[in-house]
Amino acid sequence: MTKKNDVETVSINADDVETPKRKGFFSKREKGEKGARLSHHNELSTGAKKSMLTRIISAIVGLVIIVPAIFLGDWIYFAVISIALGFACYEVLGCTNKRTVVTVIVYFIFVALLAYWPIFRMMVPPNVPEIQSIGFYYTEICLPIIVVIFGSFFVFFLTVIYKDFTVLDACYLIAMAILVGLGFQCLFYLRYYPNNYPSVPNLADWTFTVENTIKPSLLLIFVITSTFLTDTGAYFVGIFFGKNKMNERISPKKTWEGFVGGILISFLISSSLGLTLSAVGWPIHPFLSLNENWYLILILSAIIPLFATLGDFVFSSIKRYWGIKDYGKLIPGHGGVLDRLDSIIFAVIITSIFIHMLSVIKVGEAFNWAQFLV
Repeated sequence: MTKKNDVETVSINADDVETPKRKGFFSKREKGEKGARLSHHNELSTGAKKSMLTRIISAIVGLVIIVPAIFLGDWIYFAVISIALGFACYEVLGCTNKRTVVTVIVYFIFVALLAYWPIFRMMVPPNVPEIQSIGFYYTEICLPIIVVIFGSFFVFFLTVIYKDFTVLDACYLIAMAILVGLGFQCLFYLRYYPNNYPSVPNLADWTFTVENTIKPSLLLIFVITSTFLTDTGAYFVGIFFGKNKMNERISPKKTWEGFVGGILISFLISSSLGLTLSAVGWPIHPFLSLNENWYLILILSAIIPLFATLGDFVFSSIKRYWGIKDYGKLIPGHGGVLDRLDSIIFAVIITSIFIHMLSVIKVGEAFNWAQFLV
């Protein structure tokens, strides 16, 4: 150490100093590093392979059950979806870990009224029609205010009779009742709607028969396929190419690469499917024809994966809040019913709103926002 002009200076060996590396898109890299990064892909661990195999097997078993039910429709589809609704309600209550006899009864009735409201509304005397098919009831989607109000009253009443049942628990159950109840009502609506549409040419082709069950199922199958492609595309793209996390607080494994990949894969395949079906004379919706409204197929193909991803994040954030990994253990590799239907619930709700608005506008009626979803 020496002094020069009253300033202390220290001699430093250059070998002892580590030169900071530049970071960023235009940073210098060693030879070959750029190419290595461009060709980067993640390794698939043994655990991930085993988990993927379990998920695939469970998905195949689920498809074997749900696909025939969708095609057959009527009471068979109604029974399968109603069973799934029961498990979904049980899983919602499981998050709070406060399942009691009274709580279960109140909540199941609340959600059932929301999901089956089109049926209850049509059964009010004296205009009770003679019904031969369950699909007759689901001609539109309804969010009954009277059910929401009285259902909320009864759920809040649980805070009075149970000291460990908090207002936070009540608010959570009410919000989930509306979301799940309306979501399952839309699952019925999208399957039964084509059977009831009054302005469809050759209506007999759209009504339920054992010989012809594909056309009325196309709308729901389109939504499920688009949602499945979003989840699957994001999963595989994220596994092999994902590096940049989207939101580790909610979903630690989801990446931006997986998000973009899932959206693009879903949009390209589902829009191609919708356009092809319309071209061969089997449109997913009577008014989504290739000649007149082909762009609406593209719009629907774009909004479904976006809302499906939103649904996935919303249900994941709920799990993180309650500190649980899965809503249930019914489906190996997937968790519970809500773990599998989280994206679909949001997708069917937004699609039902889209179809309902399109149908009202197309038949020439003035769209009345005051009566929308009431």
